Amino acid sequence: MTKMTERSFDITGLTSPLAIPPLTIRAMEQEDLPCLLEMIHALQMVTKDQLLLDKDALIDLLYAPNPWARILVAEQNGALIGYTALVGGLQLSPIDRAMQMHHLYVRPEHREKGVARALTQSARSVAHHLGCGTLSVGIMSTSETAKAAYRAVGFQRRTPRAPRYEMALV
Repeated sequence: MTKMTERSFDITGLTSPLAIPPLTIRAMEQEDLPCLLEMIHALQMVTKDQLLLDKDALIDLLYAPNPWARILVAEQNGALIGYTALVGGLQLSPIDRAMQMHHLYVRPEHREKGVARALTQSARSVAHHLGCGTLSVGIMSTSETAKAAYRAVGFQRRTPRAPRYEMALV
């Protein structure tokens, strides 16, 4: 088995049988930044997230000594057609190590072809390799399409252990 580092993951063999031509899921590379930012902003238009994310901010998130995020991209015929952004989280107990998919995006013309499923399978493999016990995703409560899509790829709705609160730091 190939030794994996924090930035390289063995996700070979994770292809979608529905995607024609073949689909490759791989760790994002710096050359992917312009196309990735385009897809992030396309998703932002749907989710109405207030992202203040540009190329420099994304580089800081992904290439810091201890990266905050990992991004996997779906590539077909040399073009990026989707991505998922993963952010790790943990409690003080190693058993509570978790990975969250903050984004899962597939370009509209490539949807319903197994791309989201392949990205999710790859995200699951990365999370497992990093010792995570769970892979989770949060969605807008009004998005029935997203709810159905996540259930279709194996996610189950869970009630949070306890109410979550947040504090603005700015």
